[in-house]
Amino acid sequence: MVLALIHYICPFKIFHYFNIKQMYFKAIAILTLVLSSLISFGQQSEKDLQYKRYEGSIGSDINITANIVRLFNKLSGNYQYSYLEDDGNMYYGKTIELSGEIDKNDSAKLKEFGRKDYTFNGQMKKDIYQGSWNATDDKKVAFEMKAYYPNGSMDFDVYYLRSEGKLNSGENNSPVAEIELTLLYPEEKYFEPRIIDSVKQIITDGFFGTNFKIAIPDSMLVGFEQEYLDNYVKQNINWHKSGASFNWEKTVSMAVVYNSSYMLCLEYLRYAYTGGSHGMTNISYDIIHLDQGKLLSYSDVFIEEADSSLSVLLTKQLRRDYSIPSDVSLKQAGFFVDRVKPNRNIFVDGNGVGFLYNSYEIAPYSQGATNIYLEFKQIKELVKMGTPVYEMSRR
Repeated sequence: MVLALIHYICPFKIFHYFNIKQMYFKAIAILTLVLSSLISFGQQSEKDLQYKRYEGSIGSDINITANIVRLFNKLSGNYQYSYLEDDGNMYYGKTIELSGEIDKNDSAKLKEFGRKDYTFNGQMKKDIYQGSWNATDDKKVAFEMKAYYPNGSMDFDVYYLRSEGKLNSGENNSPVAEIELTLLYPEEKYFEPRIIDSVKQIITDGFFGTNFKIAIPDSMLVGFEQEYLDNYVKQNINWHKSGASFNWEKTVSMAVVYNSSYMLCLEYLRYAYTGGSHGMTNISYDIIHLDQGKLLSYSDVFIEEADSSLSVLLTKQLRRDYSIPSDVSLKQAGFFVDRVKPNRNIFVDGNGVGFLYNSYEIAPYSQGATNIYLEFKQIKELVKMGTPVYEMSRR
């Protein structure tokens, strides 16, 4: 009833939900929830939460494509660049992660992962982002990007929820569970309804879980939140007797890795803390062929005999990435294995395939996730013929 009232009065696509959840609601709590939700809706606009796919250039000779998500004053995403080499071939760089901020005057700054200074610095107004690009040698070049969704790319709405709930509503010092969710859901345009429906189902499964019933996005976020907070209370109902005081945290967010030529690659980042020395982060991907609305697996990308060859390539690339000498084994360098085997947690962009190994898969928690990226020129003979990834590798 509360949710229906919110929808009736505030039919926004972007959902921003703040409240203090309790195990049981009294009538006054329900009224408070409605009023606080309405205030929250009124304080925001679609400008605050949005996804943009940009295309543009740096200077006169570097082409760029970017995927940027805005959460209020925070920006995150990635970009990929390409340029024509002296021999006439097009060079495609690997995808570079970006993070930054935007102020009330639309001044937007983005920095590359691992860099201290900002790479992009300019104005992000409506569908245009332009300003100065700062190279690693401090050379500054003008850039301009425009929001653009060519055939074979998909637009998304952004849905956001953040809330917290006390374990015991009657105690001021009660432990608290926090949850933050950022969902990207496809706009219903450009593609046939069957393709849209298929992508919605894939995202619902990837974000909420395969047993989660598909519905309108904000209803799914609230339902997922309620399950989490209910489970928090059930798991810690005897916290006084145990002598423990648990504060839980949960974050689930999405990003677009690639969105061109009927190929869509989505990233899901999950973080959970339920006590102990540290939380756990997990990253996974969906690769979707938008021409058919089909989810592509490892076996849809690589030939059956690829495992052993990929293992050799992945091991060599890991050594290059971490500058490990040939006379030092991977285990001596701090990894759990001496030979990296391909896992099934893969992503694609315009230039290759990445393999993401989460904490404890091949390295300790202190090292974080291990990302090994293989360019198409390294794996060209291992990609299965007749697949959309094969076509990408031959361009």
